[in-house]
Amino acid sequence: MSQHIHIKIQHKFLIGLAAIFLLLGVIFLFALNMHLREMLHIEAEDNAEIVFSHLTSLQDYVRTTLRPAVRLALPQEEFLLEAMSTSFVTRKVLVDMNTQGDQYLYRRVALSPRNPDSVANEMERGLISYFQEHPEETTYSGYRIISGVEHYVMARPVHFEQECMTCHGDPKDAPRVLIERYGVAHGFGRRQGELAGLDLVGMPVDKSVKHIRESITLFGGSFFAMATGVFLLISIFFNRLVVTNLRRLLAIFRDNFQSPDDQSILDRLDEDDEINSLLEAFGAFASHLREARRQLEDYAANLESKVRRRTADLSKEAAEHGTDVRLFVELLGDLHRSQGHCELLRSALPRIALRFGASRVAYLCAPLGRQQYVWPGPECESLMPRDWMDLVKDSQVRMEPDRVFVPVSSSDWNRGLMGLFWDDRSRPEITPDVLLALGRQIGIALENMEAIDALLRQNKLLELIFEGISDPMLLVDAGGTVILANPSARALSEGIRPGAPIQTWFVSISASAVKDGTLAAAIAAHIPSSLEFELPGLRHLAVSVYPLRDSGDAGRAVVYIRETTTEKRLLARMQQSEKLSALGRLAAGLAHEINNPLGVIRCYAQLLQKSQLSAQAQEDLEVIVRHTQKAHNVLQDLLGLARGNAPATGSSDLGEVVRNMAQIFRVQVDKTGVSLELDLEPGLPRVVADASILEQILTNLLVNAFDAVPAETGRIVVSTRFRANTGPSGSTVLLSVADNGPGIPPEHLGQIFDPFFTTKEIGKGTGLGLTVVHELMRELGGAVEVSGNPGTTFVLNFPVEDGMLNPKPLSPREPA
Repeated sequence: MSQHIHIKIQHKFLIGLAAIFLLLGVIFLFALNMHLREMLHIEAEDNAEIVFSHLTSLQDYVRTTLRPAVRLALPQEEFLLEAMSTSFVTRKVLVDMNTQGDQYLYRRVALSPRNPDSVANEMERGLISYFQEHPEETTYSGYRIISGVEHYVMARPVHFEQECMTCHGDPKDAPRVLIERYGVAHGFGRRQGELAGLDLVGMPVDKSVKHIRESITLFGGSFFAMATGVFLLISIFFNRLVVTNLRRLLAIFRDNFQSPDDQSILDRLDEDDEINSLLEAFGAFASHLREARRQLEDYAANLESKVRRRTADLSKEAAEHGTDVRLFVELLGDLHRSQGHCELLRSALPRIALRFGASRVAYLCAPLGRQQYVWPGPECESLMPRDWMDLVKDSQVRMEPDRVFVPVSSSDWNRGLMGLFWDDRSRPEITPDVLLALGRQIGIALENMEAIDALLRQNKLLELIFEGISDPMLLVDAGGTVILANPSARALSEGIRPGAPIQTWFVSISASAVKDGTLAAAIAAHIPSSLEFELPGLRHLAVSVYPLRDSGDAGRAVVYIRETTTEKRLLARMQQSEKLSALGRLAAGLAHEINNPLGVIRCYAQLLQKSQLSAQAQEDLEVIVRHTQKAHNVLQDLLGLARGNAPATGSSDLGEVVRNMAQIFRVQVDKTGVSLELDLEPGLPRVVADASILEQILTNLLVNAFDAVPAETGRIVVSTRFRANTGPSGSTVLLSVADNGPGIPPEHLGQIFDPFFTTKEIGKGTGLGLTVVHELMRELGGAVEVSGNPGTTFVLNFPVEDGMLNPKPLSPREPA
């Protein structure tokens, strides 16, 4: 309603201003229309006068000049109509000059003319009647609609003169040419001075009227556009200079008169527009000042006694506030000294009872009310009201004659209800605000106690997790100083202890980690990084550094250490096996290509020895045969290298070897996200193969499987099964390695065991892995089969020793 009142005077002013502009616009357009109409009338009248002046001049010329000249040139009885008749000549000239009729309209008409073209129409007959009724009028002017077009019309009467009687009097006296052309039925029998008809000139004004209307529309639109702009400017200035100041003045009244006694002044501000409201408010304000002055005079008379009473009240309130402050400080001290809720409440309740002089104080925990603390004991649930839950929920203090119940709440929820009881007397005067503040203080203390307990529990949980990690792990600061170390890290180096630099700790196990500064640089880089270090005794460590970015401990990092010695050794063994295999195949190829020519040379040398009788020739041929045999022996040695040594003999537990290899490839599983699953049949017999041969075979198959499957979604399943066979081949153990990769195209299945055949990218394989697997299985007396597309499955058959079963039970399916 206040905003509605503030704009009243502005509305009045704007409405009045709009009415003034509207009235001025109407007057302006009306005056402009009248002016333009008058200008049009004057212009049309002048143009009609010009036409009439031409008409008069032409008629006078015919009468005074042309007609006499023609009579002199023609015989007495001849009459030339085109030169001697004024009506014919004027009509011919004026009408032919305006062939389109858009400049003016000329008509010379009569009631019963000789020429049919001069017959008067209805409007022209009316004008002739007008001149007959008003013989004294010589001119008529006005606006008429002719053929749907508005014209300014000027007409003048035509009377018969003496010269006209020859052609319009007695037909006997008329020229023969007139009788022959028009006959004697019309145009004769006229008298001198009689009204013959009229000359009419019409000036079309419809285009001018249209231009007037367009001009009025243009001027009207321009006027109202300018008026609108001026209206907006005036409204803005009025709002800034008048309305804004009035609003400020009204706001001053409302801000300074807010007490109930000043309501009469505020009511006056809402009665009318701003100016009248201010006048009314000033009147009420004057009355209010008179009343205030009277009250001040009365108050000054009793001021001294009021000051004494107020001073005593303030002193009492200050003492009570000081006691309350001391109570809150003591509660904070109890919070620091207490170890739990019970100890805090047992020390706080006596202090509260002493502050308010209560006989007993009780506290009931919400929401279940299972714990109640009473000072002094014994505990008794009957102290609390039955609707204690409603009091806690409403957060309101209930004050009874001999007891008070105060809700205890914190920032997150309502915690319980506290009661103060006065058994032998009535309770003292206590303000509810003090009791609510006391309840909030106790609730905050309990909340802080819970937060401290939760923090301690979380700290203990993190400590147990950190200590329980099997791999070495350290927490270091930005300078490399060890803050925490788990038991595995302490066991790895006995000299490690919190507070020691990590460089000093690494010196004891790897001097290179400190010498080149890579470890310190990784900690200072504040980005995750991975390092590898070589220890004495051909041991290897993989060190990962993870900075703590989102914590408040800027620059700290977690150092995770894992020993990779076994993985390194296996990788080196795989690389060496591939190198030896490639070298052997190369040697076998060269031996085959060279051995054939050597055999031919030896054969022909021996044939020559039989046919040559010369001793010198026999010696020379023997040299050739001897060196050929020597080269043949060298090639046999190369072929032996290509064939390799006989596989190591013995028996192995295939399931145990598979589990060991899965543990070795766990790093590859963690790195790529590929799923490696084991499906091992329990109780398998031992196979006739050395464990190292089995490891070599499994390594080649698993490496190929990891290269084939996609990261994150890849899946590799290694399974074992026993197949009993009573035939000559005996029982076998089947080892299957299956993956969900793209598979092997059918056109490549016959080539995958060939040396140096591979479909991998350059640098990612030599093409000897499956060749080695095939040759080893062949030497062991087993076989290898491949199938599947999509996906690839290798099935290997290992011979077993009869009666050698593995008694260790295994789960049907276990992840790597």
